[in-house]
This record gives sequence, C-alpha cells and structure tokens, in this order.
Amino acid sequence: MKITTEKLREDFGRDTYWARIHFESDDHQKESSVLICASRGYLWDLFKARKPEEVKLGQWLQDAIKKWGSLGDKIFERKVYYDVYAETAEGRVNGLEFLKNEVVP
Repeated sequence: MKITTEKLREDFGRDTYWARIHFESDDHQKESSVLICASRGYLWDLFKARKPEEVKLGQWLQDAIKKWGSLGDKIFERKVYYDVYAETAEGRVNGLEFLKNEVVP
C-alpha cells in the first residue's frame, strides 16, 4: 500500500490544523483519502504548549497515519474518511463540517 500525506496546514480563522492522507493499493486499482483536522485547543492540551512545535505536529500526523494504515485493505471500503480531534463534542461537529464543506478530498 502506498501512503502519501499532504503538508499539514493551519487555518487561522478556525484555529484548526488539517491535512489529507491518501492511500493507494499496490495494484493502483483502489484509493481512499482521510481528511484529518485538530482544533488548536486539542493540540494545546495534547502538547501542553500554546504553539505546537513542528516536530510534535508531525508526530501527531504520523500517529494518525498509523491508525488509518492499520486498517489494511479495509481502508478502501470507502473513498473518503473524516478524522476530527477536538476537546468538545461541539468542536468535533464543527471540525467535521469544516472537512466536509471546505476541504476537497
């Protein structure tokens, strides 16, 4: 399986970090994407820092890649998945709406 990740982006207006993770089967016949985002508050709590370091953000993204990659070929059952990290239920809803409505898979 080939896994590629786009650059982690910060949306200042939403206080959110987000990225796309692309999965492609070895035979190039199947593909899937995971749109992932985390609220700044979630990351502050996770890293105990107001401005997360690039290294820590990269580790968070790598952990998400491992999580989704562990599905193996089951990842190809859907074209797009959404993965939202936030400290509240409302934050998770807002993050999901952001990914579905403003980020193209």
